[in-house]
Amino acid sequence: MPWLGGPRLKFRVGIAAVGDSEDVATWSGTPHYLLRAGRRREFLTDGLNLRIGALPRMRLSWQARQVLKGRRPRGFQYSPSFLRALGNRAVEECGRLGVGDVISHYQLLPGAECLRAASIRTSFYIDSTLHDLFATHSMLPVLDRSTVQEALHREREEYHAAFRVVTMARWAGESLERLYGLPKSSIHNVLAGANLPEESIDGWLFSKRRAVPADFNSSRPLRIGFTGKNWERKGLPRLVGAAEILERMGMHVEIVAIGPLAARFRGHPRVRATGFLDKATEMDRFVEALLSCDIGCAPSYEEPMGIAPLEFLRLGVPVVCTAVGGLVDILEAAGSASLAISRDVTAEELAQHLEPLVRDPARLQAMSQFAWRRKEHFSWDRTVAELKDIWKGDADAKGYLSSSILQGDPQHGVAP
Repeated sequence: MPWLGGPRLKFRVGIAAVGDSEDVATWSGTPHYLLRAGRRREFLTDGLNLRIGALPRMRLSWQARQVLKGRRPRGFQYSPSFLRALGNRAVEECGRLGVGDVISHYQLLPGAECLRAASIRTSFYIDSTLHDLFATHSMLPVLDRSTVQEALHREREEYHAAFRVVTMARWAGESLERLYGLPKSSIHNVLAGANLPEESIDGWLFSKRRAVPADFNSSRPLRIGFTGKNWERKGLPRLVGAAEILERMGMHVEIVAIGPLAARFRGHPRVRATGFLDKATEMDRFVEALLSCDIGCAPSYEEPMGIAPLEFLRLGVPVVCTAVGGLVDILEAAGSASLAISRDVTAEELAQHLEPLVRDPARLQAMSQFAWRRKEHFSWDRTVAELKDIWKGDADAKGYLSSSILQGDPQHGVAP
């Protein structure tokens, strides 16, 4: 049972996302790995299973109503009917598990009429606001204007009613302050961790110790790691372009691409495509691919958080990232284990950034050594320690000790 600030402050803290938070397949595994670390450090106790059995039927019914109203039938996950079902399911799960405090990754969960009506405290830990998500992922053209407006209005209300709001990157906090009117003093920022099983990392690093060669050549090129499903938004074309330029200059590089790729990249001479690797069943192969790289690269145009560079850094692999979105926070945390590039960098400019690493492997070796010393910072254990400090600070400042929920009110399923 978590202990936060005093002997009477004992209660169950649950994680919520759309889906089952215990399942590694939910939201790229972020709730799953956060929960595992939270349990190790006696902060989190439960992952809420918010799968809804009748979802397909509910979606079809909502879409039909949208069409009859002359609206675009996209965005069911932001509709009042979906959110009511999700909120009711969350209340059921909290009752079943005895959870008195919910931390939501989803911007519209929990709903005020559901969880807070059941005297369950609600907080958020998000990578971006819906406003920025809609813009970043080009969702506005496919969503009905009324759907967007209703979702943003509700989101604003949820943040202002929440006990606390924590972001995974500073840019999301700035959005909360600027666009949602949330006081800066009520916004916290905690960098996420790498979505990797901590109990296995030491074994992988021991058995697959990386070494930067004395020089790069045709048989041992500089290996640049790239991970991601949305390869276009994540900037793969300009990375491949940079590799082609370096090859024409007589410098040998190879892009290790993990994830689904367009046909033109799968057979490219400068790309070694591993294909999609399911981390739930192929984690060993996934980690082996990451550790085969000399440097990870995230040349994204937009990136709310940046899971891929966190994973590289957790394994002691330095990174090259565009200074955009959540990657800015990762670059600052990585320090000398990283190289920052402009969001609008061209293939030619990216080649210029990479050229010194090919010509002077000693420079890359220094980055790798710093990444190795810094690798523990990118674990979920560090994230949980920071979150725990925030919860403890709020407990001291907001008088949780006098709350009936935190004193073991059996009505709310809280342990005495």
